[in-house]
Amino acid sequence: MAVIPKRRTIEEIFTHSGLLNEETLKKAQEECKRSGEVLQQAILDAGLASKAEILRVVSREWKVRAVDLSELDIDPEIGKILPKQLAKQKMVIPFAKEEGMVLLAMRDPRDVFAVEDIQLRFGIQVTPYLAMPSDIRQAVSRIHGVEEAAQETEEEEQQQQQPQVSQAELAEDAQELTKELLEGLNATAAEAGVQVDKAEMEDIMQVDTSAPEVEKLINAIILEALRFKASDIHIEPFEKRLLIRYRVDGALRKSTFKVPFTFRNALIAKIKIMGGMNITERRIPQDGRIAIKAQGKPYEFRVNIVPTVMGESAVLRILDRSGANLTLDQLGFLPDTQQRLLESLMKPYGLILVCGPTGSGKSFTLMAALAAVRDPEEKILTAENPVEYNLEGVVQVQVNPDLSLGENKKFDFAAALRAFLRQDPDTIMVGEIRDEETGHIACEAAMTGHLVLSTIHTNDATSVIGRLAEMGVAPYLIGSTLECVLAQRLIRTLCKSCKEADPKPNSEVLAVLEENGIDYKDATFMKPKGCPKCGNKGMKGRTAIHEFLSMTEGMRAMCKPGVKNDDIRAVAVKEGMRTLVQDGLVKVTKGLTTFEEIMSAAK
Repeated sequence: MAVIPKRRTIEEIFTHSGLLNEETLKKAQEECKRSGEVLQQAILDAGLASKAEILRVVSREWKVRAVDLSELDIDPEIGKILPKQLAKQKMVIPFAKEEGMVLLAMRDPRDVFAVEDIQLRFGIQVTPYLAMPSDIRQAVSRIHGVEEAAQETEEEEQQQQQPQVSQAELAEDAQELTKELLEGLNATAAEAGVQVDKAEMEDIMQVDTSAPEVEKLINAIILEALRFKASDIHIEPFEKRLLIRYRVDGALRKSTFKVPFTFRNALIAKIKIMGGMNITERRIPQDGRIAIKAQGKPYEFRVNIVPTVMGESAVLRILDRSGANLTLDQLGFLPDTQQRLLESLMKPYGLILVCGPTGSGKSFTLMAALAAVRDPEEKILTAENPVEYNLEGVVQVQVNPDLSLGENKKFDFAAALRAFLRQDPDTIMVGEIRDEETGHIACEAAMTGHLVLSTIHTNDATSVIGRLAEMGVAPYLIGSTLECVLAQRLIRTLCKSCKEADPKPNSEVLAVLEENGIDYKDATFMKPKGCPKCGNKGMKGRTAIHEFLSMTEGMRAMCKPGVKNDDIRAVAVKEGMRTLVQDGLVKVTKGLTTFEEIMSAAK
């Protein structure tokens, strides 16, 4: 049987060619993280190789032609074949014409989706060339107007350099808005010939959902949530007050707004209208989605409204649509864990599972994993409920278990998975394995030559084997198809602006480190202090801790009826699995978080 050569990663291209060694590659990767650029641009920016060498090495490996745009004088008529917005979005620029063919400089000429999209939308035939991203940006600026490009760059820099809004400023904004809201409410009440009892806040009138006060209130709530970098907005009615809270770094915090109680129905009604829900239905839960653009970025809100004894309660999950460019580097992996996960993702078939409680970032990890393996030469299908992040080049399907297909059939994960197997996929992602049917089909798909990614609810990685068996999946099927399991939790990280060194860590911390075999000789212990940027909490932002289980021969032998999880875990630890606690303790020694945070999250 012919062996198909493994496609080299961009890092391997440079090291294999001899252009970079391990030390210079590490410098380039650090530059990537700092600047957010692709590796070839980071190498050039760091002065590790010349532009000609970079283009020569990459174009030879990718089997495409390269062009140095800085040496060309592009005809503006040709350069403007594509609009500026599209050129900037896809990082492309037309630079010449040959025999009716448009020569297109691209950051990634392997992106056949972008090529086909351009050909279909503009009715042209394209020949892709490799070019440096910085040269493409400069060419777009020259072709579409230097002044306009400079103005946009200045605006972006000003937005990025805006100082963090302090709690005092937020409170001032909130008080001003509340004053406006109350003034508007009083004016409306005066017109109606009634008086508003502020002390009792009785619901003596209904506020029109189209009133400007309601619009201001919705905008202010969303703006404050984005300033706090919240993941959810909670709008909760109580007996005589309406409480607005935001989930920030996993914890709920009150809004600085004091929303007038009489606005509760109008506020919920406005959210229903924006989310496409039934405004007259107040007896059953409803789901909807809201898409907006705020602070120059696209956001989407997944909305759920449920009736309570005090009125309707709403929760808005904030989805940053610009966060679709996900990478595994954003998830806090230790280098060896990330490398082992990438090795599993590069395999042509097998079942890869991510486990953890609700809100532990499983979907984010799956999307980042798909972003790492997507390839124009392979077909990737996903079944999600709901689709939270859009990935270019990936066919995403939103399942709807409430949709009846007749004869007691539903469009659930199992139904989507069965349909996917007739779509000639290479990689499949199914949102969650929660029953025997989905688990059985996922294992069979992995056995028949597909790479299958999914999530499952267990507390740790080794419990997955028993959980699948409890669902009814045969142990031999688990052992032969399961490739690896990643368990994760989200933890809060220390505020980078105010954390300070802890020269004398608690003796309990050192004892636990020794007990778990963590070397702390060169550790950098840090402790929280508190500053305006973190709300004087000392903690700001989150990262993940992981537990990676590889299905070695020893682990596959444990996939048999009646085996206990303690026995499976003992074998996994013996074969080198780093537990959630151990992974977290390593991050403590790196000064990323605190011992107390790890013990709380990984208990």
